[in-house]
Amino acid sequence: MNKIIKNKFKLAQRKILLLLRGRVLHRDRFGLSYWLWTETRAMGRRESEPGTDDTGVLEQLKRVYTILNHTDNGLISVDVGAYIGVISLAMSHFGPLKHSIHSFEADELNYSKLKDNVYYSKSSSITIHKTAVANYVGSSNFTRYQDPGNNHLGLEINPSDVLAGVYKVPVTTLDFFINQIGADRIDVLKIDVEGFDFEVLKGASQLLKEKQIKVIVVETPVTPELRKEMNQFLISNEFKTAYIVRNSTELTSVSESMFHQSDKTPLNMLAVQPNMASQLGIT
Repeated sequence: MNKIIKNKFKLAQRKILLLLRGRVLHRDRFGLSYWLWTETRAMGRRESEPGTDDTGVLEQLKRVYTILNHTDNGLISVDVGAYIGVISLAMSHFGPLKHSIHSFEADELNYSKLKDNVYYSKSSSITIHKTAVANYVGSSNFTRYQDPGNNHLGLEINPSDVLAGVYKVPVTTLDFFINQIGADRIDVLKIDVEGFDFEVLKGASQLLKEKQIKVIVVETPVTPELRKEMNQFLISNEFKTAYIVRNSTELTSVSESMFHQSDKTPLNMLAVQPNMASQLGIT
C-alpha cells in the first residue's frame, strides 16, 4: 500500500512540474533518462511509465542486442521515425560500445526534442538526421497534427486528429543512405512512421535482397489486409516474424486471432533472420 501511495505522489509531483516547466526529466526502469514534454504523450498509464513508447519493444531490443553484441565488427542500428528518441537511446543503452545509431525524424518540432534528448544522454553513438525515409530520394509534403506522434509523410489526412500544417521535407531511402555512409548493412532497424512503413521497407530493397538487415521492428498495420501483406512481405524476404505483446516480455504468433485475442492489440511486429529466431523463441 505504501508503494502505491508513493507512486501516486510521485506521479502527481511530476505532473505539476510538467505543467509549470513544460517538460520533466524521466528515468525509466530500463536505465534510460530523457525529457518528456506536455505535448508528447508525456505521462504514463501506470507506475509513471511514459507513453512515448511501448515497453514491449524495449524488452525485445534488450534481448536482440544480447545476441548481437557478441560480434567483433560493431553494429549499425537505424531508427526511422525517431520521435523524441526513446528507441534510439535504448539502442545505445543496450548495444555495444562499438555502435553506430542513425536516428531519422523529419518533423522539426519532434527533431528539436530528439536533439535535446540525445544531447542530454551524451551518447556519442547516435547521429540524428532531419530527413524522412521512404522509397525514393528527393522531397515531399509532410503533414503535422496537434498530436505530434501522428505526424507523417504525404498529404493523407488523419480525421481523428487536428491538422496543424503541411510543409516540405527532404526524403531519402535506406539503400541510398547506407551506401552514402559507406556501410553495407543494418543490424537493427526500427520503423514507426504512421502508416508509411511499407515505403521505408521498399526503399531498402537492395539491402533486403542481399540479406543485409538482421532485425526489423515495425509498426503493426491498421487493417487485416495490410497486416497480412506486411507479414507476407517479411516472410518473402526470409524473415521469421512475431507480434510484440504490449508492455510485456512476450512474443506471439502473427495471426488475426492472436491480434484480437487481447485488449492490448500488438502495436509492433518483430522480424529476424532465421539464425536468430530460435534464440528469441520465434518459430
